[in-house]
Amino acid sequence: MVAILLLVAAVFAWFQFSDRAADRDSAAAAECVEGPSTLFVTVDPDIEAPVRAIADKYNATEPQVRDHCARVAVTVRPSAAVAEAFRAGGTWNAALGPQPALWIPDSSRAVESMRVPGLVAGEPSPIAGSPVALGVPEQVRAALESARIAWGDLPRLQQGSLDEIGLSGWGGLRLALPPGDGTVAAAVAVGSAVAGEEPLSDAGAQSGQVVAAISGLASGAPEVADTAAALVAVANPAQGASSAIHAVVATEQQIAGQPGVAVFRPAGTAPVADHPAALISGPWVDQTQNLIAGLFVDYLRNPEQSPFFTTAGFTAVPPPTGPGASRAALDKVRATLAHPVLGVQSTVLLDVSSSMSTAEGASTRLANALGALRSTMNVMPPDFGLGVWTFGKNLDGANPYRVQARTAALADGQRTTIDTALSTVRATETRTDQAYPALLAAYRSAVTGYTEGRTNSVLLITDGPDDDSTLTGAQLLADLTAAADPDRPVRVDIIVIGGGGTETLQTAAQRTGGSYVRLTTSNDLSFGSAVVQALTTP
Repeated sequence: MVAILLLVAAVFAWFQFSDRAADRDSAAAAECVEGPSTLFVTVDPDIEAPVRAIADKYNATEPQVRDHCARVAVTVRPSAAVAEAFRAGGTWNAALGPQPALWIPDSSRAVESMRVPGLVAGEPSPIAGSPVALGVPEQVRAALESARIAWGDLPRLQQGSLDEIGLSGWGGLRLALPPGDGTVAAAVAVGSAVAGEEPLSDAGAQSGQVVAAISGLASGAPEVADTAAALVAVANPAQGASSAIHAVVATEQQIAGQPGVAVFRPAGTAPVADHPAALISGPWVDQTQNLIAGLFVDYLRNPEQSPFFTTAGFTAVPPPTGPGASRAALDKVRATLAHPVLGVQSTVLLDVSSSMSTAEGASTRLANALGALRSTMNVMPPDFGLGVWTFGKNLDGANPYRVQARTAALADGQRTTIDTALSTVRATETRTDQAYPALLAAYRSAVTGYTEGRTNSVLLITDGPDDDSTLTGAQLLADLTAAADPDRPVRVDIIVIGGGGTETLQTAAQRTGGSYVRLTTSNDLSFGSAVVQALTTP
């Protein structure tokens, strides 16, 4: 009887357990009546480990969103590749994994670089940060720190010598610039320091001073495959002064992961890899995924998740960095890094025919032009080149031009030579000129005296031209083409003051990649700006 009673109780209990399990399954099914919904998240490799760990923790809570069983799936891809895919539009590159509804790149610069109308919902929230700095041997860090080196000093050290900071025999800085956001961030910091503006503006990024500075950073930089390899090279104590790499741009989180490498923070505003969480809008993202993305970002930024980031070397939930450089400015910085140009070498060809003595404002056209040249020369870096020719008619024997100062780098001696030459320039008594043969001579001279690593140019300033030479416009263009050398490109810039200019000069500027500017007067800021732009823009 006892055995029978136990058997009956067991059967009853089994049915009770089965019914309750069925009820729980039914309840669970009722809560996810819309089925599963997966949030695809693409993250930069630098921050993969903490984000993936937090995603696993989030999935373990079996989250339910709008009657969907939510799940987060993490894909790891370099930020630059994802940004380029978004910029390209069209069909998504399947090699990058599922098209994400949430993207966590290395920095806000990556988001700005791919930003197109309607693609990013709201303002991305940074989830973890790390300042961009230099990874260097301790001896180099101490010397840089003692000399109070700032971001704007790096190009000079890169192209010069560490002797100036007490490291005799080390040569230049030998700063490696690995592909990626850190290098762009460092270049923007250099550009901002040189331009004296934060953030770096579109005009600032285009300016000759900034282009030259960033070019100085990039030109001759040691070639490295990636940041990790460069840090390993810096960490080798056996190399010392003979090492091919003395420094590398990296985040402090990356530097901390390499023993034997010290962190140096140049003076000035430090750029940050802030890893923003960008919610993506597109036809591949439904409302539920948008909602899951927002909830997961909140989960990532919750203080409970901070240990995941701090243990990995990041600052958890950094404050917003504010508006940074625009997409256009970033594109210019990247282009300069890829194709560095160490400044401009220009020959100025100045009209001194009698019409240049026309009064404009408190002075004459010629005096205004000379003043603009002097003031521009004063802001040109010493590694820029400048020379001055004048032209009119029979200025130097039968030649319609005179070389006032040969084109050379603007060391102190060259500045004095040019300033002295400009003080002797006077307008002639002849109204007609021979601008075309003078331009051809200056162009040929620029090609012959071409300087590598610079934008070589000829700047013609005239209030005509009133050319009465036998050289026709068509023949001038043909001769310029014949004199051109693809390996020694020379740009022709034209500034016409008050005069009508000619289609020939406009065509010459266009064919050589130069600018053509017509102004009504020399007594205006626009004239000075045109001179500055022509002589300082690579």
